[in-house]
Parts: sequence; structure tokens; C-alpha cells
Amino acid sequence: MIHILNRIFLLSLFGFPSIALAGYDLHITRANEWTLSSKKPISERELKAAVASDAELKMDTTASAENPITRERIQVTNRLMASWIDPTTKEKHYFYYFRGEIIVKNPSENTIAKMKAVAKKLSARVQGDDGEWY
Repeated sequence: MIHILNRIFLLSLFGFPSIALAGYDLHITRANEWTLSSKKPISERELKAAVASDAELKMDTTASAENPITRERIQVTNRLMASWIDPTTKEKHYFYYFRGEIIVKNPSENTIAKMKAVAKKLSARVQGDDGEWY
């Protein structure tokens, strides 16, 4: 049971799209609907180039957090994940590449502004889970 709780916590924290959990994702996409991002994908190469050209972003292939229930330290590794530290709050936000789009879970207003800047570099836009554009 603890393993399942840790997995659910980690998936919800880092925005992994393979499971539906509480929280809200914003998507950097080229598609007219983020669910169709694989039809007009941002490539892995483009993601890496965008991160390399931005001093505030870095490829951060390991995300870790503490489960607030069990206090166990949990880690996820993904070779196509980047992180950004909000200069105002010092919070780390993960930009997770998945099937042609870049996803951020529960972004702050500052993170949304950063996502828009990244989207502009990629000739893409930012869309919420419910289809609204930012």
C-alpha cells in the first residue's frame, strides 16, 4: 500500500500524464487541441535546443520529492524532463516532455509566463486541460 501511495503522490506532483489525478496541467503544444499533440509534435531535439538556449532552464532527468504521508523520498527519472526555478518563489517546476508536448502540473503565474516564453521559441502555444489558451 505504501508503494502505491508513493507512486500516486509522485505522479501527481510531477504531472505524469499516464494517470488521471487531482491537479491541473498546462500544455505547450502546436496542435489545436493538446490531446492531438502527437499529430503536430514538438520534437525531442527541439525541446533540448530550447532548454540549451535558455539559461533558466536545465535538463533535469531526476525529479525527487518527499511523500508527505510516509516521509519516504521518491524519485522519478526521465531523460526528457527539464526544470525551472522560479526566481521569485525559488520553487522548482518540472517541464515534462510527453508525446510531442511539454507539460507542467499546477503552474504558478510566473511559471505560466515562462511556459509562454518557451512556447514562443518553439512556435507553439500554451493550453490548459480544459482547452483554454493562455
